[in-house]
Amino acid sequence: MTRNKLSVVAILFAAILAATLPAMAQTVEVVGAGSSAMWQGAAYAAWHDLAGATAGTHYTVKGSCTSGNCAQLKDQRSSSIALEGGNLWVVWNSAQTEVWAYLSVDSVVGNRCYRATPRCLLQIDSETENTTGTVVPASQTNLISSGLWGADATALPTAVYTALNGAPVTAAFTDIRPEDAKFAQCRTSSALNTTNYSGLGYGSSCTQLVATAPIKSNFSSSVANPVAFNLSGVDPFNGDPIPASTTIPVGAAPIIFIANQTDATGLGSASVTNVTVNSSGTGTAQGLWENKAACNATTLGGGSAPVTVLLREPMSGTMNTTEFTNFRLVGSGLGSASQENDINPTLGSGAPGASNNPLNLTCASGGGSRQRVIGTGEMVKEVGKIADSIGYVFFSYGNVASIAPTTAVPAGIGKYLTLNGVDPIQATYTNGELPTCTAPCPVAAGKSFPNLRNGTYRAWSLLRVTTNATGTNFTHVSALVTALQNDVNSTVPDFVPYKTTNGSDPGFSTELYRSHYLQSGVSPNNGLSGQTEAGGDVGGCIEKVAAAPGILSCHQ
Repeated sequence: MTRNKLSVVAILFAAILAATLPAMAQTVEVVGAGSSAMWQGAAYAAWHDLAGATAGTHYTVKGSCTSGNCAQLKDQRSSSIALEGGNLWVVWNSAQTEVWAYLSVDSVVGNRCYRATPRCLLQIDSETENTTGTVVPASQTNLISSGLWGADATALPTAVYTALNGAPVTAAFTDIRPEDAKFAQCRTSSALNTTNYSGLGYGSSCTQLVATAPIKSNFSSSVANPVAFNLSGVDPFNGDPIPASTTIPVGAAPIIFIANQTDATGLGSASVTNVTVNSSGTGTAQGLWENKAACNATTLGGGSAPVTVLLREPMSGTMNTTEFTNFRLVGSGLGSASQENDINPTLGSGAPGASNNPLNLTCASGGGSRQRVIGTGEMVKEVGKIADSIGYVFFSYGNVASIAPTTAVPAGIGKYLTLNGVDPIQATYTNGELPTCTAPCPVAAGKSFPNLRNGTYRAWSLLRVTTNATGTNFTHVSALVTALQNDVNSTVPDFVPYKTTNGSDPGFSTELYRSHYLQSGVSPNNGLSGQTEAGGDVGGCIEKVAAAPGILSCHQ
């Protein structure tokens, strides 16, 4: 055979080999879904610590593309289950062989999509392959719009898109325990019980697979969809066995009450600084959210002005943390002790002078109203738009950035209030100015959220991640959690890390815990001394861990 013929054969063989060998495989490290509270911090941790921090190896997107949501979750168990859109970040290494992603929805959806058997799928619109990513306005001084993160990629690489589109959820990021998330779904889906509000009326029973009525926003087309899931045993839709899982604590974050302060004679008055709650049910927050006091700034010590009271959907971890640390207290006798008091979703918007779903009910007195928002973003957006409005959020610098002080509005559109006289963010309260952060804004070890750490601030919950009990998913998720905890104090201190491995914080695990209780059929276990944590804990008693054990406060 001549040299030329040998060359042709070699070229042909190389072409055949290239056509038959697979492309370099992509490993999907984590597909997370759930709470917005950890969304930004987890993005930075994945990119900086795990993916190599190469410029432009990340992408963020939200909202609508031509065919629908740019990113969404599909529950495979039934075609009657609505798609769940949200904000998505994607991170990859420089070789595009390792990929991380996280869709921000809410805690209950995250828990449901992880527990569903088969698990929900992440779906991404193909437009992302030729559209520059952007989810966070540059004007907001938070983590992934900062110089720490840098500019997004001009498009989602095809290899990364192919690896992620249709990938199953591997972790639920949640600000309440899975037992409490299941309880929220069950309570929301159950028939309305106006005696004790153990059922909220969006469905007919706890076991209803898809609730009759989605929970609607009064401000947008957003809805929350109560859909059944189980924590263990078998899936309620198809009887398939649910794999064993574990829940990893990430850190503690406070709920803060926020108000629009643009009306200096109403909620903007310097005398409006505090909301109160108590076991007798006569606190000012209870009066506003439960429709038992005037929806007026006078209720909080301001001048006469109707107040718009904003409620989150009862499927959210934010709502449930607020509900069970401030409103639904045993000492109040339960009964109508709920933000959902007087709300009957079966009336829809057809009741004379009332709108129950979407919620827009005129208060019994004071001239104001109670109105529904869906999601943290919508809560903050509407507080920023509506004079004399009041709401609540899990604190993070990014969550409140749009109503915090800016060059154009030095005082900020919004302010935060103390709860029973205790500041949720700083050691002492001044004028309620929301703190801002141009990343990095580091804090010394053990110094963030002092009143949360010492147990005097009552409205908080542990942020957590649920994933497989063993195996690859557990390994990848654990690595992301460790990076997130180690980074938080040096970048944007949005929460108190549960523990660290680099000495950046003593860790919340050494300070406090909430007592656990029987919830969703799971017996309580506080998880101390190496035991497995179990049962509900949203609103549980605040107790010290070791040095001086004992109950600091009990809100049930």
